[in-house]
Amino acid sequence: MRNVQKKSSASKAVKAAESKTAAEKTVKASEVQTAEVKAAEKEAAAEKTAAKVVEKPALAKAEKAAENVKKAAEETKTAVASAVKKAAEETKAAAETAVKKAEKKTAAVKKAAEKAAAPEESVSVQYAGKDILVSDLMGQAKKDWTEKFGRKAAELKKVSLYVNTDDNTAYYVLNDDVKGQIAL
Repeated sequence: MRNVQKKSSASKAVKAAESKTAAEKTVKASEVQTAEVKAAEKEAAAEKTAAKVVEKPALAKAEKAAENVKKAAEETKTAVASAVKKAAEETKAAAETAVKKAEKKTAAVKKAAEKAAAPEESVSVQYAGKDILVSDLMGQAKKDWTEKFGRKAAELKKVSLYVNTDDNTAYYVLNDDVKGQIAL
């Protein structure tokens, strides 16, 4: 029996040793796992910190870019406002110039209308049974200016007419230098 007891004691001792070894292995495995978890946590924390470090410059760059965009928008707004103001001033100046020109033309038209509104005049010379209108003599002198002397009607500025009934002739001087006569 002693042999059986010895075997059973030995067997218990082996089992106990095996169980102790298994427990040690479990503890070691548990320690390895704990170490691995801690290493993974440290690595995750390091990655998180690195991400924050990377995020900060990127965030700063984004904020700076946003500021630059705001500044550019303000500068553009200012430039547009300035251009609109300048265009308005130029338009106003052009309008004032056009108004002044229109006023000058209106004044010229009024003067022409006054001349046109002058009363109709008729002067005639009667002698030896003849009735001669001075306006007909003036018309003939003006006609001679263009046809006889080959000048333009716009160049004629002054007409002087002299009627001599003794000679039966009307004499004219155009622009103080061209002389002619018309038979009555």
